[in-house]
This record gives sequence, structure tokens and C-alpha cells, in this order.
Amino acid sequence: MFKKVMSLALASTLVLSAGAFAASAAEAEDAVAANDESAVAADDSSAVAAGDESQVGAGTKIYFDVKSAGWKNFSKIYCHVWRADGTGKWPSWQTKKEVCKKESDDLYSYDITKTGNAEEIQNAGSKNLYCVIFSADTQVQIYNTIMNGNCIGDTVYVTGNKIENPKDSSKTDTEAAWKNHPECGPQKVITSTSKVVGTALADGTTDVTLLADYLLDYVSDNGTADTSKTDKTQDLINQLKISPLAVMSNVNFKLEGFVKEETMTQDVANKKKATIEGILGNCTDPTKGGEKVNKDEIKNAEAKNDAADTSGSSNGGSSSNESSSNGSSSGSNSVQSGQETTIFFVFAGVMVAAAGVFFLVRRREN
Repeated sequence: MFKKVMSLALASTLVLSAGAFAASAAEAEDAVAANDESAVAADDSSAVAAGDESQVGAGTKIYFDVKSAGWKNFSKIYCHVWRADGTGKWPSWQTKKEVCKKESDDLYSYDITKTGNAEEIQNAGSKNLYCVIFSADTQVQIYNTIMNGNCIGDTVYVTGNKIENPKDSSKTDTEAAWKNHPECGPQKVITSTSKVVGTALADGTTDVTLLADYLLDYVSDNGTADTSKTDKTQDLINQLKISPLAVMSNVNFKLEGFVKEETMTQDVANKKKATIEGILGNCTDPTKGGEKVNKDEIKNAEAKNDAADTSGSSNGGSSSNESSSNGSSSGSNSVQSGQETTIFFVFAGVMVAAAGVFFLVRRREN
């Protein structure tokens, strides 16, 4: 009889212990869910006050001050976001995924989750990897504006200046900037009429790479230069205040890359190289007081990626972002750690109770 009673006691202990274990696990899961809900709620509330410096970098929205643009008689505002280097998959121009939400008569918002690349943008930190254009269904738009991950929560506004469209000189675009991120203004490029416009460089570009790309674009595969463009090389060098030798080094670097990637034959690369050497070999160097360049140095220029010189600032942004990400993970881990500790003590309690029952059974038998 005693054995039966003790067996029932042992079974009851195990059932109660299992219940305690399940309750502890559920409690821990509830804590994680509450944590996540709090984070989401914080994101939603933090994105409300557009233009407020304390909210910049929060949530998943960016804003457009349509009042500053002076646009009238439109029914929809769109936001076009893409990677400045042209890579990745992004929504097409003025499609449903680019429609903005009206926050007030003067303010529209765009949720970057619609791009399908929200996490990538958030993780970009201070890296100027993206461009953004706000437009209306009345065929008006702003000029390409550089964006980084820290711009989330900030507001784009129109400055009042006009910029020549880089591809079509017959058109002008409205210059725009960010209220709290002056480093992310209008994209700096060389237009089709050989003018330097904009102020903000996308990561991976420098003044040197801009001119290197310009020359590569306007020297054909058979080595023929479009002199209406290439005759402006010295003017561009002076405006950008860069070294012709640095430009040639970057041209060589790019040509080597094209050949390696098999997007250009070695023969084409050699023809382009020879023509560009001739163009830069006749230039003066504003970084050396207007001194005539050494043609032999141009001819023997080492292939160099000038854009690599900007990696310091990029890494700084990456480090800051990684730190933030790790902090978020740490919060989640603390809940998991608490769950594991609870499980350990519940299991230990079960073992002690079971040992006590068996001890009493053995003692009764003896």
C-alpha cells in the first residue's frame, strides 16, 4: 500500500514540475513577444515627428516637405529609391510600391519597407549608398538626392535652386536636401554638357572617379574621342581640383576590372587607354600649381582605385551600425538566458523531489 501511495506522490510531483516548466517557458516567450511589440511600437511612434532631430534615424519612414516644392494640382506623390551604383532589385518608377502617404497638407511619408530593402538601408548607417527622388503625378520631380541609413526619419525639402538634368541638358530639376543630414544633398555628377553639378558624392565615387568615368564614356571602343566632350577635360580638372595622374590611375584600374570581368576585351581596353593617355598627357595639374604633367608618368600610371581612399569614413559608419545591432541582439539574449536559468532550477527541483520519494520507498522496504 505504501508503495502505491509513494508512486502516486512521485507521479504528482513530476506532473506539477512539468507544469511549472511549461509555465516558465511560456512566461519567457511572453517576455520576448512583449519586447518585440515594444520595439515595434517605439518604431511607429518615433517616425511621427518628421524633421524633429531627435527622431532622425528611427522607424522605417522618410518624409517629403511638399510645401517647399510649391507643387499644385497633384493627386499622388511618389518616392523612387535605388542604389547609387545601380545594383539590386528596386521598385519601378511611380508604381504602386512607390506611392507616398499623406501625413498633412504639407507633408508626405514613404515607408522604405516597400522597397524590399529596408534592412539593407537601415544597416548602411552613414554610408551614402542610395539615391532618392520624390515626384508627383503631374510630371514634376526633385533632382537625385543622396541618402544613407541615418536619413531614416528625416525630411527632404526643396532648396529653391535648379540643377541641369545630367542626362538631358534641355531639362532642369529642382534641387533638394535633407533637414538634418547636409552630407546627403544633391548627387554630385558631371552632366552631358560637361558641367559639375551637385555636392554629395555617393560612396564608391570621388571627384577623380567622376572624371575617369566621364572619359571612359566619351572614348569609343575603337579609341575615338568625342572631342565635344573630351576637349572639356582640362576645365573639369580645374573645377574638381584633381591630378591628371590620379585620373589616369583610376582609368587603368577600371579598365583592368572590365577585362577581368569579361565585359570588355583587352584590345578595346588598350585602345581606350591609349586615347585617354593622350588627352590627360596634354593637361596641367592644378594640385601642383598648374604644372604641365609628365607624359611618361601618365603612360606608366599605376592602376589604382581612388574610391578606396574614402573607405575610412565608410568603415566608421559601419562600425557604429554594428554596435547598435549588437546592442539589440544583447537584449534578446538576456531573455533567453533567463529562460535557461529557470529551466535549470525547475529540473533540479524535479530531481530532488524524485530522489526524496525513492529514498522513503527504500527506507520503508527496509
